[in-house]
Amino acid sequence: MNSNSEKKVSQMILDVAGQFILMVESEEERQTHLDIACAAWNISILPKDKRDKEYKKYFKKMKRLLNDSQLIKYFEEDLNGLIDAKIDLFPNETKQIVSAIIENINSKQYRVTAAFAREDTANMSVKM
Repeated sequence: MNSNSEKKVSQMILDVAGQFILMVESEEERQTHLDIACAAWNISILPKDKRDKEYKKYFKKMKRLLNDSQLIKYFEEDLNGLIDAKIDLFPNETKQIVSAIIENINSKQYRVTAAFAREDTANMSVKM
């Protein structure tokens, strides 16, 4: 990927999930939030019938990891909000995000490097 495409992908994921990422401060927590945002993005690009199946699969996986009813509730709200934000902001973007890395600069600033798959992958299953 050239840097222009990389910047564009990074900016798009930040447009969708910047506030969600800033909810936490450590680099590890921010990476987790970025990973969730990318999963939401990748679910959102699927055709509706496949989207529901992948959503349920991802939600079930995360529910087992979280294992706390209040955290699961917040996670579900966040995941739905991220999917809706991606669809609202970039309804015609159908490329899967295959890589996204976060690097903290300080407590309020960070850098995201992200990349799309090289081809339209809406017919593939979601990478999580």
